[in-house]
Amino acid sequence: MRIAIIGLPTSGKSTVYRLLTYGQPSHQAGRMGEASIAVVRVPDPRLDRLVSLFKPKKVTPASMEFIDLAPLTKGSGKAGDASGQLLPQMRSADALLAVLRVFRDERVPHIEGTIDTARDAATLEAELLLADLDVVEKRIAKIEEGLRKGKKEDTSQELALLKGCRQTLESERPLREVSFSPEDDRLLRGFQFLTAKPLCFLLNVGENGGPAPTPAEALTATSGRSHPSVFSLPAKLELELAELPPDEASAFRAELGIDTSPVPRLLKLCYDLLGLITFFTAVRDELRAWTIPRGATALKAAGTVHTDMERGFVKAEVVAFDALMRCGSLAGARKEGLLRLEGKDYLVADGDVITIRFNI
Repeated sequence: MRIAIIGLPTSGKSTVYRLLTYGQPSHQAGRMGEASIAVVRVPDPRLDRLVSLFKPKKVTPASMEFIDLAPLTKGSGKAGDASGQLLPQMRSADALLAVLRVFRDERVPHIEGTIDTARDAATLEAELLLADLDVVEKRIAKIEEGLRKGKKEDTSQELALLKGCRQTLESERPLREVSFSPEDDRLLRGFQFLTAKPLCFLLNVGENGGPAPTPAEALTATSGRSHPSVFSLPAKLELELAELPPDEASAFRAELGIDTSPVPRLLKLCYDLLGLITFFTAVRDELRAWTIPRGATALKAAGTVHTDMERGFVKAEVVAFDALMRCGSLAGARKEGLLRLEGKDYLVADGDVITIRFNI
């Protein structure tokens, strides 16, 4: 799953990217056009506890991809803009992490001359709206031209749906605020609309950090529109601390009154933003965390592990993480009746430890 880090120039988004991907030497950031990309482990204390239980030779955590894109500027969302591959790269992401500048630094002037977080949030959203509106209008024009030429393909449902999307976008509302039917979702999936993607605003605060914004403060800082995900982070300070030896970093944190790094919490928030849950498998000598969408079935989980398991699915042996930890082993969970057999329609719960039974 892929998260694109976006922001205006001097917002500090590349600092956020370096912070989120720091300490991943086996996944060096590569180049993808004008973007940098890296794979990051999702922190999960449950995996560490399962390691002590199963003592595997190999451990594979869940992971996400982060992309640091070129800065957005006014006009990036318009058709024919010189931003090149920026919009296509954004559309390839599953969610957006929008960095908003709160910190003040005279050495790094803001592109608009002043610090105004609400204005910047409105600018970012306007560019996303314009980009989606451009796609919608082009597709509507193509469908209507086909109708005028007498094409027999039935596009009436798509046309009505896109006109509804156009009305929403013209009213300056993102498509994520609209509840679409499963069939509508299927029709719209290929457009990869930017305003339909989950969005988190990251407030890049100064070195003194400060408390996380209250709901009212977050609402003000993000242009008055309610967002489910707003996070506050002193990115520059955290990057400097991350580069120190652990003992020195702890000492500085204590001096600054910072308990722990907020980075693991941000990574977990990004993971949740994608609507994912984790299940675990312990097969032979490998313990592995797998990601699937919330609400996925045991059959989907089997296919995530291997397509052969999905084709030959028989049953899934399932035990909840907490129950397994309480029993101390799979044998103990089985003895207490907590290790159960589930069918293909079982809805996997976050933290389930699963063994797939299948026929080849």
